[in-house]
Amino acid sequence: MTRLFLLLIVGTFISSIAIAQDSTSALQKHKKLSLKPAGDFDQRFSFLEHQPVNIWGYRIGVMVNDKYKVGIGGYFLSQDINGEKKLRRNTLYYEQSRKLYFGTIYYEPFLLRKRLYEMSLVFEAGYGRVSLDSLKQIRNNETLVSEKQTFVPAGMGVSMNFKIPDMKHLHFLTYIGLNAMIGLRKTVFETDLKYNYDGWYWSIGSAIFVDKIFTDLKANKKRKEIMKEKAANQSTL
Repeated sequence: MTRLFLLLIVGTFISSIAIAQDSTSALQKHKKLSLKPAGDFDQRFSFLEHQPVNIWGYRIGVMVNDKYKVGIGGYFLSQDINGEKKLRRNTLYYEQSRKLYFGTIYYEPFLLRKRLYEMSLVFEAGYGRVSLDSLKQIRNNETLVSEKQTFVPAGMGVSMNFKIPDMKHLHFLTYIGLNAMIGLRKTVFETDLKYNYDGWYWSIGSAIFVDKIFTDLKANKKRKEIMKEKAANQSTL
């Protein structure tokens, strides 16, 4: 199952990049390559061990020809679990602290882009470390175990951005909006350190359209240059 999922992720990722490269080559024949900065807050909600958790992250990258985004992301998860389990003669008390750090590379082609909303696919693969600190106690006997291992995740999802319409004297509001995303994550290979990362995730949060800010700044600069050139031409008449 793990290999099948990995092959699906890698195959889709490679084919999507190939299509994007072909599209970019075709576009380059007609217009100059366009690169814009991109950035996204990425807070993901999910469940580990049947408990809700937040995976905090941020992504930075570039938007290519307004067709797709590529970049890197960084994520962090901290989770504390405690409880007790009834044994035949005794009661087992346990505490566990999980910490997860990982970085990713991502590719995000747009499916559609409208004035007030846009939809895209998100493909990602990453690398990081996971640590588990476990304390188990039966009567007066305590066992403390600390483990650290490599963590290699992959995933794919669908992202939706909803934009605020342009209003008079409130143009700056068009730079922010709402993002919703749902996806499936999978550990590329299994280890003896069980952190149960596999499964669905979803995300709802704010969005900042850095590419739109960049576009407006560039347009304002060009507008000022044109006005300056017109003023210089009029002064010479």
